[in-house]
Amino acid sequence: MIEARLGRAVDPDENFFEAGLNSMALVDLHAEITGVFGIDIPVTSMFTRPNVRALNRLVDGSQDPGRNDLARPRPAGGSRRDVRARIRRDGGAPR
Repeated sequence: MIEARLGRAVDPDENFFEAGLNSMALVDLHAEITGVFGIDIPVTSMFTRPNVRALNRLVDGSQDPGRNDLARPRPAGGSRRDVRARIRRDGGAPR
């Protein structure tokens, strides 16, 4: 994911900002990670875990909710953002 954005390999300990990403790129990367892995982590985790290795530990911990209270499996209905988007799109309450 990160390599595709930068067009090169990234060392697991390389800081995202030093690698060339900016704040908006991290927010986009957050959306991609939460979508691909089906987890719900705070967007701030992209800034408090500023490299691949630290972020990987957080994502791995999300697979076992008892190990990590920051990353949670995404609810079956999707994230709140997804539910709100469906409500706006469908014009009514979720079914």
